[in-house]
Amino acid sequence: MVETNENTSPGRYFDGAVRAVALSLYVLMILVVGLQILTRWVIGSFIGSSLPWTVNLSQMLLVAVTFIGAAVASGKREHISLDLLVSRLSDDTIRALTALRTILVLAFVGVMVSGAYPLYQQNRGSVIGALPAHAPFTQAWLYVPVVVGGVVIAVYGVRDLWAVVASPETILEDMKRGDDDEN
Repeated sequence: MVETNENTSPGRYFDGAVRAVALSLYVLMILVVGLQILTRWVIGSFIGSSLPWTVNLSQMLLVAVTFIGAAVASGKREHISLDLLVSRLSDDTIRALTALRTILVLAFVGVMVSGAYPLYQQNRGSVIGALPAHAPFTQAWLYVPVVVGGVVIAVYGVRDLWAVVASPETILEDMKRGDDDEN
């Protein structure tokens, strides 16, 4: 929908890095699930066993893809929002609601990250099924993508708040373009 940080080279590199990590995790998850299917239904029928660690690793990758993917959506300003009435609102109202939405997203991310870190600390020694009992395969590592994704979403939130203050026309163009895409 919206390409962000078009004018700043560091912003493009940051966006590209976040998208590359999300895509890599997604591809890895597909490969692990494919291996799981292959060993369970094809090879497992001949030798009578499968690779039990593929189930647990695919679950960990799903968590990572979810939170890093949410960061990608936030960076593109494609997170869930109600754009139904945007065309009927004044520009000042749109800017104010965008600022409010961004502040609420930042508050949510703050709660999410502050809750995930203690859980990371608490679960450092816990194992996940058939995976090895060392990092990055412990249960604590389920919370790392929550923190990383939350920090990236916070970076994008600060960028959006800055845009509301410094260049509100960018926000208005993005909101109106998103409204036009739906029609």
